[in-house]
Amino acid sequence: MSRRAQKQDESCGEIKIIKTAWNTKEDNLLKKGIRNCGMNWIAIAQYVPNRNPNQCAQRWKRLQGQRSRTNQFWKPEEDQLLLQLITQLGKQWSKIAQIFKNRSSKQCRNRYINSLDPELKQNSFTQEEDQLIYQKYLEFGSKWSYISKFFEGRSDNQIKNRFYNNIRSQYLQIENPYYSKQTYYQPKELLDQAREEHLRNYTIIQKEKIMEDQNDYQIKEEDLSKYINEQNYSNPDQEFYSNIDFEYMSRSQDNIL
Repeated sequence: MSRRAQKQDESCGEIKIIKTAWNTKEDNLLKKGIRNCGMNWIAIAQYVPNRNPNQCAQRWKRLQGQRSRTNQFWKPEEDQLLLQLITQLGKQWSKIAQIFKNRSSKQCRNRYINSLDPELKQNSFTQEEDQLIYQKYLEFGSKWSYISKFFEGRSDNQIKNRFYNNIRSQYLQIENPYYSKQTYYQPKELLDQAREEHLRNYTIIQKEKIMEDQNDYQIKEEDLSKYINEQNYSNPDQEFYSNIDFEYMSRSQDNIL
């Protein structure tokens, strides 16, 4: 089997991630990491040298075989039954889950709100939606349920996935930690630092934009005032008729006296 390596510049202090076949020692370290850390792949990757979290997750799926796929994918007949039960019982997830053999109430709820809800948009996110996710993340952090209220037809899970799959790298310039060798705390620290920096810059830009709009409004107001004054005092016809009216009023007063 050919060995492929993703080589990093050692002078930068980065760790080299080797892409090659797993051996028994690595599998045992992986299992130890899972026993100690659950399914936290970033933490698990610290137990296996030269393996990133994504490699650990993929290896565990292969070791588990089909068992790791149990209850993962919904079948078409399950979707149809779920929709039928919602029509009959409403969104009573506990009662609905009792009818399914291998589905919890949380799984039923998530399946509906993230995939089967007829009001849910299934098309790709637009640039405007991406920009709005970025702005709301800077304002509120990772409060996806709250952020989803600013969107029509997008669930909190859709928005969260869009952020971590696209916004994080495209807008915040943060590498996906599942494809790099980072410590358990590094991803959150980097994300918090990037958010604070972008929030400061975004606030400055918004203030400058407000000041610019105010200046433009003031200039337009001054131009309008100047135009009105010029019309009032430089119109020869208006001045002519004003003089005639004054003379007429003077003659009328003389005749009365």
